[in-house]
Amino acid sequence: MPVVLLVAAAAILGGVVLAALGRAGEMATFVGDTAPIELDEVSATDVALLRPPMSLWGYNAQATEDALRVIARSVTARDVEDRDAAPGTGRSARPRTGRGRIGTGDQ
Repeated sequence: MPVVLLVAAAAILGGVVLAALGRAGEMATFVGDTAPIELDEVSATDVALLRPPMSLWGYNAQATEDALRVIARSVTARDVEDRDAAPGTGRSARPRTGRGRIGTGDQ
């Protein structure tokens, strides 16, 4: 009986080693079951109200990455637009509020 257990343990260990080395085949790729985020322009309200879909442990990683990618693209486009709107002045054409230090009243 102990020999059978040792053989079974060795077979399982061998399978784990093969899988760890990548020789057990590839894992299946599944398509996400959430709708893709289709936003052209993102406002501060959109970001504040963003609630990524939940998964078993935490947020759905793919949906969260997609949302952050859209937000980053929108912020970059807005920064380029601000830079191009007021060339040579070093100042933004869009007023910035709420950029002071927290709790000091500097805004």
